[in-house]
Amino acid sequence: MKYALFVGCLASVREISYEKASRKVLDELGIEPVTVEDFSCCSPVCLVHGMDYTTGLALTARNICLAEERKLKILTLCASCFETLSKTNSVLKKDPKLRSEVNEILAAANREFKGTTEVTHIIKALYEDVGLEKLKAVVKRPLNDLRVATFYGCHLVRPHDFVEFDDPESPTVLDNLVETLGAKTVYYDQKKGCCIGCGAFFGGVSEEIALELNHRLMKSLGDAKVDCLVTTCPFCFFRFDMGQLQIADKWGEHYDIPVLFYTQLLGLAMKLNPQDLGLSLHRVNTRSLLEKLNAV
Repeated sequence: MKYALFVGCLASVREISYEKASRKVLDELGIEPVTVEDFSCCSPVCLVHGMDYTTGLALTARNICLAEERKLKILTLCASCFETLSKTNSVLKKDPKLRSEVNEILAAANREFKGTTEVTHIIKALYEDVGLEKLKAVVKRPLNDLRVATFYGCHLVRPHDFVEFDDPESPTVLDNLVETLGAKTVYYDQKKGCCIGCGAFFGGVSEEIALELNHRLMKSLGDAKVDCLVTTCPFCFFRFDMGQLQIADKWGEHYDIPVLFYTQLLGLAMKLNPQDLGLSLHRVNTRSLLEKLNAV
């Protein structure tokens, strides 16, 4: 099984533990993540498309063209990239006039969007293409005593018309993936929050309000007495990981809740070396989690 791996901006620079763990886990599963050197930023819907819709679509579509030329499905790590690429792919397949306008722009770069490939997120690929049974079979260290909080965020499941994954109002896939590893998922009252809820994009409007929203969510996690938080997006990860340091500095509250990407949790269940999963690169120390799993 091969995919054109779309790492995105954050996972390749700021949250490199995500790329590190994902490549290691994919390799262990016998999946080849093909590196496409010409991939560029996904041109986020909320930013670039809002300034010039057609040109924004063309910038995003150029990445899809590169995967089409290689006859590969795109595999994203970032939920925001997943939403942007999925929306562009869907819109251009359904609208011939818009596709023609976008291809006029792409012609300057000797590209043409044909609509011959699909876009998936690593969580979607693990759930749909690999499957729970195979994941269960590779578990060498069952996470039986672990209390895990899951955070879906926005773009993994919304807008549903474009991403076509899980239930946008009551998603369950990430919980199922976590529980397949033996862990127990724990409900907390901020579980269905969005990117604004964790303060990611809203930080550009008001960092103070963003931190307060993040504070509210971390308090909810603290009350739930979880061992770790698992997310699927580098934006959300950054706000939870860095946010705990900011909360401690402003309010003197120390939650010390390790934040992990799902591929890191999967890697621990597969008994992979924590160093190979990039766990030492996190801002919130993961030692308490590793000690509980006897993985130090």
